Amino acid sequence: MVLCCPRRFLQSCSSSLTEHQLSKLHRDDFPENFVFGVATSAYQVEGAVFTDGRSMSIWDSFSHIPGNIYDHSTGDVACDHYHLYKDDIQLMVDLGIDAYRLSISWSRILPDNTGVVNKVGVAFYNTVINELIHKGIEPYVTLYHWDMPQYLENDPQVKGWRTREIITHFMYFAETCFKLFGDRVKNWITINELWSLAVNGYGTGQNAPGRCSAICGTWKKSYIGDSATEPYVVAHNALLSHAAVVKIYRDQFQSEQQGRIGLVLNSKWYEPYTEEKQNISAAQRCLESELAWFLDPLFLGDYPLSMKISVGSRLPAFTEDESNLVIRSADFIGINYYTALYAQDSEEELDPSLKWYSTDRKASCSSIGPDGELIGEAMGPPDIGWINDCPWGLRRMLAWMQMRYGKEEFQACPIIISENGCSDPELNISVKKAKRDEWRVRYIHGALQNLLHAIRNDGCNVQGYFLWSLLDNFEWADGLVTRFGIYYVHHERNLKREPKLSAIWYQNFLRRTLFYSPSRNLKNFFSRHKICSKQSRRITEGTDLA
Repeated sequence: MVLCCPRRFLQSCSSSLTEHQLSKLHRDDFPENFVFGVATSAYQVEGAVFTDGRSMSIWDSFSHIPGNIYDHSTGDVACDHYHLYKDDIQLMVDLGIDAYRLSISWSRILPDNTGVVNKVGVAFYNTVINELIHKGIEPYVTLYHWDMPQYLENDPQVKGWRTREIITHFMYFAETCFKLFGDRVKNWITINELWSLAVNGYGTGQNAPGRCSAICGTWKKSYIGDSATEPYVVAHNALLSHAAVVKIYRDQFQSEQQGRIGLVLNSKWYEPYTEEKQNISAAQRCLESELAWFLDPLFLGDYPLSMKISVGSRLPAFTEDESNLVIRSADFIGINYYTALYAQDSEEELDPSLKWYSTDRKASCSSIGPDGELIGEAMGPPDIGWINDCPWGLRRMLAWMQMRYGKEEFQACPIIISENGCSDPELNISVKKAKRDEWRVRYIHGALQNLLHAIRNDGCNVQGYFLWSLLDNFEWADGLVTRFGIYYVHHERNLKREPKLSAIWYQNFLRRTLFYSPSRNLKNFFSRHKICSKQSRRITEGTDLA
């Protein structure tokens, strides 16, 4: 293990590409086999939740409880991708992407606890996978993107992710998918964002199944759960489930199917609030409790020492066999990166009854620095937004990972950026403004610049980038009002999809016809690159793109 010295690290991130070179950014700047794609997940786009034998998931139950979703919407319809998948795949073809990251609805494949497969659900995913491959798009398939079947949450022996009984059930579901789809799917992801699964589902209660206790100080009016222990138990069980599924794939399927399997983690980058030693340590603790919480077991076989000290007996311990199962249990690792925060030390002693995940880090985090300025441009609505445009954080995170685990070890496990994107800056934004999303183009452009730095200058083995998201979809607890898509979806009328400026930018970037500097305004951008005059006029004027 190579320890990360923050000062040495920051020095290692100095730029050697000129601003002129960076402004002339296109896909040929990246390695020849670098994969560009877009991403969605089943519950966020499919809809058809009561169609063709699908049973309830925890998100169906959670979203129908008044007060859980910001705009009181549900995923019952979402983008109706279940019926409109051919149109959506054609949008991907038009973009020119290499790959599409999707997830499989567990309760659409196995609608009850009998183990009997729902043939209609299988037929849907077979059709989607076949259509993608026919159109030259590689499917990257996530097995679990937060939509646990409700029957497993209700089962008193299983209790969702809260007991180790879930491992056997997840293994069976995964094995079923490998048998059904593995002849065509060559890139598998076991679980999406273990941190969000554990902390938001069982710590704050803001995500399904909505479990938390009063100590977390959330908005919930009633509390079931234990925010001090359940996030750690759930994360541990999810990590063991991931490793068990990887073992099945490697032992029974990989040699014949010639695929690979990994998982997706998420983290913000944490910048020290000041250069004082205690704040540098606070930023390090935040990274360890969000990213190294899962990476340390994968690379080193155990949880970070800082978490062991802070969490104590509430943090489950690995047996020797479990440690051996988890270590190196990924052929690749997906990283979902969106934003950065300042971290400031807060090492005050708390009553043990008040401790939970957030206080265990002994750090206070904010998007506002000591100078009173935001860490980056706000990229979301003021009342529910959480993203600031900090593209440099992506590069620093990748370099931090490489320094922590050693370049040789890190090189052996490729990275893909499995999600990166931003929402609209306002709620209830007009269609006209939503489709002129220059802010999203700046955000994507900055992320790709820093990703290129990480590959060229820092030697990071990054092999792909997936934009979140193809469509304006059901954005979990925010509902339908928070829009991340590069295609505008008219949720209130006919679900029509319309390209935003970001879709046109991404398309031209992928076609190698685009050089764009965020400093140029829209009209100069269109004029300089001779993008379709009718299309450009309609975007700049805010009229329909049809």
